[in-house]
Amino acid sequence: MNRAYRLRALDAEELLELQELLRAETTPAAMFRRGRLIWLLAGGYSIARASEYVGLHYTNAHRWVKRFEAAGLAGLGTRPRPGRPRVYDLGMEDRVVDVATSRPQDLGLEFTTWSLTKWRDHLRAELPSLSHETIRRMLPRRGLRFLTGTTWCESHDPDFETKKGPS
Repeated sequence: MNRAYRLRALDAEELLELQELLRAETTPAAMFRRGRLIWLLAGGYSIARASEYVGLHYTNAHRWVKRFEAAGLAGLGTRPRPGRPRVYDLGMEDRVVDVATSRPQDLGLEFTTWSLTKWRDHLRAELPSLSHETIRRMLPRRGLRFLTGTTWCESHDPDFETKKGPS
């Protein structure tokens, strides 16, 4: 039979924080699982049994226990991952948003509505590797959505406003 993992003795404050973490409705699932693992180990469970109970692989459970012993409850949090560096900085993103929020005719273009392809083609001189998918991802970060903009239909008829009627 597996022996209980000898977790360092938890003081009253740590036990209280752990209990609050486990009882909170807003605790993320991953954090809850890791906190539950520590709670079971503190209660005398073996690491194999506790990891099985909370749904963690045995080796991952060891990793979380080591992080807890080194940094306390803060060690149970998910660390930021590096990911791929940004290709475009915020200045370039500002430029895309400026173009997206302007009228095409104000920029000397002959069409009245934007599409992702038209944005990309217009910005290619400044940002050569810009794709329409990059534009699609930039817009929501600035509170904009594609296909919900305003279209501009202009008439050269001098009586257009009277013919159009009340708005």
